[in-house]
Amino acid sequence: MLVQLRDATDPETGERYTVKRYESQKKGDGDSWRHARITLKPINPEYAPIEFTGADEGQIQVVAEIVEIVDGE
Repeated sequence: MLVQLRDATDPETGERYTVKRYESQKKGDGDSWRHARITLKPINPEYAPIEFTGADEGQIQVVAEIVEIVDGE
């Protein structure tokens, strides 16, 4: 996912945009649900994940989702 960090920056790059895997833990809230935790996980294991609590979910916005990588060969 391409994610915009609204009130934070990526600790590795210092930028407001990051490309990471998006994972979320949800919990029930009556008939609906809400985020309990959102984790942005890098593919490169040398970098640390960025974590948000459900209260922080407004600090990020998913801009794009990578659906497929096309091989140019």
